[in-house]
Amino acid sequence: MTARPSKARSMTLAELAVSIAVMGILMTGLASAVLVATRALPRTDRPADRITQPAETLTRIVTELQTARYVSERAAHAIMFAVPDRDGNGSPERIRYAWSGVAGDPLTRQYNAGQPVTLLDGVNQFDVACDTKSVTETYPGPPVESSEVLVDSYTASTDRRDYNVDSTHWIGQYVQPPAAGSIPGLVTWRVTRVRFQAYKSGSIDDQTRVQICVPNADKTPSTTVLEEQLLNENTLSAWVWTNMSFQYVAGLAPDQGVCLVLRPLGGNASCTTRYENNGGSDLLVTSNAGQNWSYSAQKSLQFYVYGKAAMPGSNQSITRTYMTGVRLALRVGADTSARLDAGACLQNAPEVLSAVWEAEFDTNPTTLDFNADGTGDWVRHDGQPFNTASLSQGVWHADCTLDTRPINSFAELTTAEICFRNTSVGGNGAVFSINADWSGGTFAPLFAYLQLQGAGTQTLSVYSKRDSSTPVRLMAVTGLPAGFVTLRLLIDPTPNTVNVHVNGAEKGTYTYYTFAQTGSDRFASVLASGSAADFDYVRIHVGGSSP
Repeated sequence: MTARPSKARSMTLAELAVSIAVMGILMTGLASAVLVATRALPRTDRPADRITQPAETLTRIVTELQTARYVSERAAHAIMFAVPDRDGNGSPERIRYAWSGVAGDPLTRQYNAGQPVTLLDGVNQFDVACDTKSVTETYPGPPVESSEVLVDSYTASTDRRDYNVDSTHWIGQYVQPPAAGSIPGLVTWRVTRVRFQAYKSGSIDDQTRVQICVPNADKTPSTTVLEEQLLNENTLSAWVWTNMSFQYVAGLAPDQGVCLVLRPLGGNASCTTRYENNGGSDLLVTSNAGQNWSYSAQKSLQFYVYGKAAMPGSNQSITRTYMTGVRLALRVGADTSARLDAGACLQNAPEVLSAVWEAEFDTNPTTLDFNADGTGDWVRHDGQPFNTASLSQGVWHADCTLDTRPINSFAELTTAEICFRNTSVGGNGAVFSINADWSGGTFAPLFAYLQLQGAGTQTLSVYSKRDSSTPVRLMAVTGLPAGFVTLRLLIDPTPNTVNVHVNGAEKGTYTYYTFAQTGSDRFASVLASGSAADFDYVRIHVGGSSP
């Protein structure tokens, strides 16, 4: 049986008329809905909207400030602050609200390094007032030195021997620190001068290096020379007690000794000195140019070592500023009665800072942008890409030098916190350095060296420089455990001091040197020098901003 094709049914004229009428009603309703919705959009020519938009803007500003981590600008008509990371890149987000102060100009919002976006047109007033609190931190000021005192000596003579100093035969003496309890309140001490007996050795054609060195755990000299003076052999026409003065062997811990070493400058014999073969203690000798040293607990160089004791000075303090509240006034248009006021307490109390660099090493530090200028806060010193394989579980196994960017004078109060460790012996170890306190062409290079010792402990030393080539050790902490060590440096350019905390413990305040030097720039650096080092975090805060 063959299927018959279906036949389409035509619409009658009456049905078509009814359909057109229904469609007309629907289109009229839709048009009315669109018109109503359009009229409901904010417009600046309606009084209600002139209030609603500014109110919403003020609410937005206050809400964002409630999560601010720090404030970097607080002016009469602008405020800039950082809020926690919103896009998962590890960096906080920077937000800036600003008005030019010119009637009719817009109120803008800038997000990170993007272009300012207009929030409100026709603004005639946008005033920012900040409530702040000051928190004062008091800490010991630089130590005050005593007059010169005798630190250690031995002059008895029952079996005196002569010792010729030449290219392979050197002699030295471990110098005991000031006797425990002999100087109440002792903070640090330093060497001012040494005396020893000397005479020419053969022809008068050489010089003797008179060195003060850092001792190893067995009291033998390390290769770290704190200061060196030269003794001319041509001045030794007879046996004399020779005086050598030292200026920069400072910041020695109360229980820290040093090594006095006599060695030639050239390859010839440079002097003859005397030691006691049957008395005293702590004599040091080497017959292979310092490759191996012998320590004797029953012999001693004939010597005097003088120094000065540093006692606690007057306390000094710094003041940090925190924002506790904000008061905003906003007016759009010429109507003075349209001004809106808003205010809020900020429970987060963000600190007022000028600049911030942080690296937790959870991610590539060269991609962090805490100042939201569109470029990384950290760069490799050699200009090469950062090796992300050097990061592991929030720790950076240092394989390069990282420098802060942009450059900064660090001329305000600067707080640097570093958590690091040295994992092999050699060189300067784990290093933090900062070229601080730039002013009038001078600056203060400061260095912190964390060095693993042969016995498995770590020694942390902080150095300044008195000129481009002469480091001066300000302080040292020995016997630190082999794990991560936390260091805080509080650099105050007003009195030229740096306060040191190690593992949360106060380690004193020290005066640093400033000088002019070419070839340096305004940045801080972290690196490993001569051995392996790890960094857990680095935080550098400069603050604060002017109100």
